[in-house]
Amino acid sequence: MNPGAISKKILQLKAVLLSVIFLVLIWLPTLDRIFHMDHAPAPIEKRVLAKFPEYKGLSQSRQFVAGLEQYFNDRFGFRNRLIRANNHWKYQLFRESPNVEVATGRNGWLYFRGGKTLDDYFGFSRFNQQELETWRQLLEKRRDWLAKRGIKYLFTIPPDKHSIYPEYLPDWWVKSDKPGKVDQFMEYMKAHSTVEVLDLRKPLLDAKPLGVIYLKTDTHWNFLGGFIGYQAVVDALSRQIPGLKPLPLDAFDRKPSEWRIGDLCTLMGDTTTREMQQVSFTPRSPLKPLKLVSDPARLPKQWGPNNEPQVSENDSGQGKAVVFRDSFANRWRDFLGYNFKEVIYIWQYSWDTAFLEREKPDVVIDEMLERFFNEQDPLELARKDQLSATNAPAGIPTGETAVPTDTDESH
Repeated sequence: MNPGAISKKILQLKAVLLSVIFLVLIWLPTLDRIFHMDHAPAPIEKRVLAKFPEYKGLSQSRQFVAGLEQYFNDRFGFRNRLIRANNHWKYQLFRESPNVEVATGRNGWLYFRGGKTLDDYFGFSRFNQQELETWRQLLEKRRDWLAKRGIKYLFTIPPDKHSIYPEYLPDWWVKSDKPGKVDQFMEYMKAHSTVEVLDLRKPLLDAKPLGVIYLKTDTHWNFLGGFIGYQAVVDALSRQIPGLKPLPLDAFDRKPSEWRIGDLCTLMGDTTTREMQQVSFTPRSPLKPLKLVSDPARLPKQWGPNNEPQVSENDSGQGKAVVFRDSFANRWRDFLGYNFKEVIYIWQYSWDTAFLEREKPDVVIDEMLERFFNEQDPLELARKDQLSATNAPAGIPTGETAVPTDTDESH
């Protein structure tokens, strides 16, 4: 066979091969829909996928076709694998987050930028005088309601990661010179109220020489950060409950511990990167690990997955504490129970007075993460609390029976 014929044959083979590859690629999505060939986990999108549209006649055919397109876009073959591949290579090659809610900082640090996080940091959002006064009225009303029943009260705000580790933020994330909402609130309460309010930023900043206290690929503090927060909480409570004293750091053995995939990695579709900044705490003798049980019967309602009431039990402790909280208080469950016989953790910010009357705790702790505090409406909390209107400060209404759960989602 002459060279010209060979060359022509090769070109024909290339054309056939290209056609076959093209047909395979075209049919792959359909084959996946039939045979379910894509086994990649679905990406976390924080939305409900489009449902198959209902046909309502020719007059609404345009809406039906648009709904059909949305349905297909959410379910075409190999969609999960393609999204995950895009997210992976976008981050690996360009260090760019594929999710607008995640900012990539220095040295592998990730930061949550969803919601109104940037509004506060950049100085776009501030409390006005009335909003500060409403917060004061709410907390004083809670404190006074508890005081009539002989119960102590503490309100505390764990800081977001960027408030403790600004040195790893991306260059464009520059803090405003104006005081943030937490600064405004702390100054206002110091000047106008006697409610025990705990700012956790200083003890956490002071503790940074002890080791990393927040997770690099997650929104939360690690167990060391949670322990520092626990010590500050008990120190603050000791001003109301004489004799209360936090455990020292040397009451536990500590060692680095590889942790699950961070929630910020999960938001980016990364299922392989492990969090390496976790620290395990093991109690030294004579301390024993606390018993922690889920007990949804303590406050019956429709709880979401993994956020039902939890109770730590300590037979050698005294008294009872109730913690209304979000996911940051998860790091207290291994520590706070050593100072009480029982600690009940309720994953919501609003109160349930019937629950409190029934449990009769010695102390109530309100824990609210910085970014949630910045967006929380104290008037809405007051309506859901349903505290007695007797001697209630002006401007705080009562009334609703619903007790919604702060889900904190994965952040």
